[in-house]
Amino acid sequence: QIQTCLYINMYNVEEADLIQVVRRKRKRMTSGATPVIKNEDGKENDVPIQATGGGMMATVDDNKNKEENNKEKKKKEDNNVQITISRISLHDPIHNHQHHWNQTLLPRLASFVDAVYNVRKDDGKRYRLLMALVQEQNFDSESNEAEAWKVLWDEMPWLRSCDTSFGRRGRR
Repeated sequence: QIQTCLYINMYNVEEADLIQVVRRKRKRMTSGATPVIKNEDGKENDVPIQATGGGMMATVDDNKNKEENNKEKKKKEDNNVQITISRISLHDPIHNHQHHWNQTLLPRLASFVDAVYNVRKDDGKRYRLLMALVQEQNFDSESNEAEAWKVLWDEMPWLRSCDTSFGRRGRR
């Protein structure tokens, strides 16, 4: 929904449709099982599995083509596609996207930009952050990671309340 809200604001519209496509592999049925297929009405129908094979004569080329077609059919049968369409509105009473966009996201984005410029123009902050990150990479030390987060928290106090992996480890 966040990305959809971004596009809603970018295109200056009030609402949009979020289309989600989920592809899953179907579980293979055991022998003798009957697949259940739903009609357009939502009613279930039992469709018997028909045995293939029989007394047809075929050339080697025909058999290869049948095998390839059967493989393609199995691939299609093994996949289950679910499409969900959700209407996203900036004025939704539950999520209240417009309010959170204006009161939370935009101020934090501006704060982040300000923090980047503040760290860039202050050599002490920049070197402190860079050294902590380099030492954390080279020595995998939690104290160096803590130092890097301290620099960020000094510049963006709202980041302390965010659910970061470092913050979760620190609360244990």
